[in-house]
Amino acid sequence: MLRATSLARTAVLLMPIAALAQTMQLRPHSMYEPPAAAAAKSLADSTAGVPQDELTTGEKTNWEKTGLYDETVAMMRLYEKRSKFIKVIPFGTTPEGRTMYAAIISKDKAFTPEAAHKTDKAVILIQSGIHSGEIEGKDTAMMLMRDMAVTNHPKQAAWLDKAIFVVIPLYEIDGHEDRSPYNRANQNGPDITGTRPQEQQLNLNRDYIKADAPETRNFLKLYNTWLPDFMFDNHVTDGADYQYDVTWDMTHHDDIGPGSRDWVNSRFIPQLNKRMEADGHLVSPYGALRGDGMGFAGGGGSPLAPPAGGARGNGGGGGGDDRARRAAPASTNGQRDFNVEVFSPRYSHYWSGARNRPCLLVETHSLKLPKTRAWSNYDIMVHSIDIVTEDPQALRKAVRDSDAADAALAGKRDQEMFLGGKTAATSHPIMYHSLKRGTDVSPITGKPVQHFTAEKDDFMVNMHDGVDTTASAPVPAGFLIPIAWKSIADELALQGVVVEKTTKDLSDQTFETWRFTDITKQNFPFEGRTFTDYKLTPVKEKMHMPAGSYYIPMNQPRARIIMAMLHPAAPDALVRWGFFDNIFERMGRIGAAEYLSVPIATKEAADHPELWKEFQSKVDSDPTFANDPDARLKWWIERSNYQPSAVNKYPIAEVWTKNW
Repeated sequence: MLRATSLARTAVLLMPIAALAQTMQLRPHSMYEPPAAAAAKSLADSTAGVPQDELTTGEKTNWEKTGLYDETVAMMRLYEKRSKFIKVIPFGTTPEGRTMYAAIISKDKAFTPEAAHKTDKAVILIQSGIHSGEIEGKDTAMMLMRDMAVTNHPKQAAWLDKAIFVVIPLYEIDGHEDRSPYNRANQNGPDITGTRPQEQQLNLNRDYIKADAPETRNFLKLYNTWLPDFMFDNHVTDGADYQYDVTWDMTHHDDIGPGSRDWVNSRFIPQLNKRMEADGHLVSPYGALRGDGMGFAGGGGSPLAPPAGGARGNGGGGGGDDRARRAAPASTNGQRDFNVEVFSPRYSHYWSGARNRPCLLVETHSLKLPKTRAWSNYDIMVHSIDIVTEDPQALRKAVRDSDAADAALAGKRDQEMFLGGKTAATSHPIMYHSLKRGTDVSPITGKPVQHFTAEKDDFMVNMHDGVDTTASAPVPAGFLIPIAWKSIADELALQGVVVEKTTKDLSDQTFETWRFTDITKQNFPFEGRTFTDYKLTPVKEKMHMPAGSYYIPMNQPRARIIMAMLHPAAPDALVRWGFFDNIFERMGRIGAAEYLSVPIATKEAADHPELWKEFQSKVDSDPTFANDPDARLKWWIERSNYQPSAVNKYPIAEVWTKNW
């Protein structure tokens, strides 16, 4: 006899599938929209009385459609024609040959970086469309341009007394034009959107350190000349349904310089949430709900790659796969946890933080109506700009103080700079605003499928919004890069780093560097590369540094981004991204037979009792290793000098005393 649940399942399976499909809405949608979103007063105020030709496609279609690249450029040009305060500039070309444009908005007509910096006004950069399916930020950025300098809304026009704007309405252009109704099936409109990666299948919001994409290299040149004090990166997230209409993240721990950190924590964050909620928004940090046993991501629902970590000054997890996560702190007392994820400088807002410039990562939600997303995106930019322009010099001083503090760490062995972290184990209670769930039996899977309902579900959670440091290191006086590794010096120069050239041969000197052991490569590609993990051993030895090598002084404002790129313990160090893979290749061999290599390993063990102790511990704790004779022999050879000197050796040196 069938059980009752089996009978119910059979009944569902016997229903005509077409009839069942008619009861389901394919286009995903949130079960809750904020009451104030229906009026979306700020959008209505911006649009009121505007000539038809100055309205964006989103405004004209109640946000159900988004315009093409050519329409976006034409609108930027129209605004430029109708305002003496706007100038549209090209800043590069995409892989498919389209021109990348930014709009400069300046009441002083300071349309060059040099002119802008002379005004001593804050420079604010707005970037939208880095993921071109997440696109409301494109139209809302152009609405703000229009408000400031075309229709001259009083509040927005007043910003130009205190700030200059660099606006990139559409960053990832080629993917934006690769349009399909299927590109964002998990999103509630617009009806046709672009793709997440660009056309070389690179995710531009994983490219800020390695800079493989032409778009990134173009952006870096623009950024380095304008050096904005504040930046927006506008996105749409996905994940669980909930009451929140916008989530956000930015660096505000040891992942940004002390002056900027204090400004963000004391001025920006407390004001932002308060002002957004006063306008009817429900705002949350960008993170994930854990421990509810329901199989739903919460908060931002963000599929993040954890930054690599490990012990201070050592290598840790590779962190190359965006499907992976840092292990979340365990639930306490049966209560659910909300974890604010910890990123690394491959992402826009952490990269900007490593430049000591606060960046607000804006994440509206894919299930909300497109108009709701536009309203949330518009308002969070308005309130953020209000906070900056109320006292722009406070931000500018904070940024300069952070640059100076980082530069002052150069050569101080007793102080360490943050390199990577994970979500803190400590927490504090907050009320989380979710939605209740229900289930239906699916004729496709034959089992219950969970879904959200319109009923509010408010409950207390443990908020983990701190950062526990997993990697840090003292800042040397400088780094030396051998002339043969010019490509690395070029990567640093692309980030605006000061690079000097040596005029004499330094190969007779002893330097500090690292040797790598326990090297593993991920077995799948990530962003066109395969990530590397390793264990680090610091060493002092002579290194080949001929005249014409590259010296990177660390007493410069870019100290934090240099450490992020060159220190091998950093989560997004270039060596992890595969820029030094040649050093991990076997460049020679000791001998073809064990009768040559085993005696060498035996002598190494006799000469280094500390290594023998480490070896014995690994044999005792790792059965796979213990039963692999080749791995046991390789362990000793890798730690000996009886192999080509460049194998598993970092070719870059730390300099603690410059004596040339």
